[in-house]
Amino acid sequence: MIGKWFKRGTPNSLSQPHISWPNLPKHGFITGRSADVSDLDQGHAVFVQQTDAVSAEPYPIAIPQYAFWKDETGSTVPVIVVQAEHHIVAPEGEPILGLRTLDGENIVASGVEVELLGPDRPI
Repeated sequence: MIGKWFKRGTPNSLSQPHISWPNLPKHGFITGRSADVSDLDQGHAVFVQQTDAVSAEPYPIAIPQYAFWKDETGSTVPVIVVQAEHHIVAPEGEPILGLRTLDGENIVASGVEVELLGPDRPI
């Protein structure tokens, strides 16, 4: 009898935990160029791709912007994209992205690991 009155939640009816997205940073990111060692030292960049002769090219996306990164366990992590560059060895392939978690951890990820959400705060 209870079964007729009791409804289980379905995966589609369960809500995701609320994410308190911060405002996008006004500084501390790289846009329009590839990062250099001084950017890394100052905390503006997450990685540097350069040799004595070659630097990576910037990847043309809005920086900074909101995103989700899928980690190695399959969990989805809210992040802010602070850097985007073509791969120095395979520029026609996936971009390399510099991410910052909402608690300030830096992550380097391939473009396939990231869902870009854009510069408008997600709801």
